[in-house]
Amino acid sequence: MRSVKGFTLIELMVTIAVLAIIAIIAAPSFGNMLIQQNLKATTYNMRDTLKEARSRAMLNRNETVVCTAISKSSSTVTEDNCGANLTDYSTKATSLKKDSIFIVNLEKKVTIKSTSDDFFVFSSRGNLDTSKTIVFCSSVGSYILSVSIPGSVGITQGDAC
Repeated sequence: MRSVKGFTLIELMVTIAVLAIIAIIAAPSFGNMLIQQNLKATTYNMRDTLKEARSRAMLNRNETVVCTAISKSSSTVTEDNCGANLTDYSTKATSLKKDSIFIVNLEKKVTIKSTSDDFFVFSSRGNLDTSKTIVFCSSVGSYILSVSIPGSVGITQGDAC
């Protein structure tokens, strides 16, 4: 008698069935993890852009504005829409406009809460007129980004929107 090495067809079928069941169970968790990562990426990208805009405002001694690419009313924001928040936007030189306007894109499945601020204007000293808050929402939770009058940025995790 010879010994046969290998798997039988039934053993292979059982293994594939077990793997399929595990994949079906894990798929929703993986989808939620991707949405959570998109939410986190949007929030941290906004934080970094706010810090850059504040620094640029102080460096150039000129107002800067940061807007989200999609407003809280779900309309698309252009450079002109965003720049309109600056004082004397229409009379500024083209090079100053490019250094003064920052637009942050939102990742897939991330929205802005309707009660949030969707633009931030830094004075030539790097300050805001008032404290502002933006809430990024997704189906798995939210992040609250707060900017104080001096321009410091804080992030906290919120509940579902």
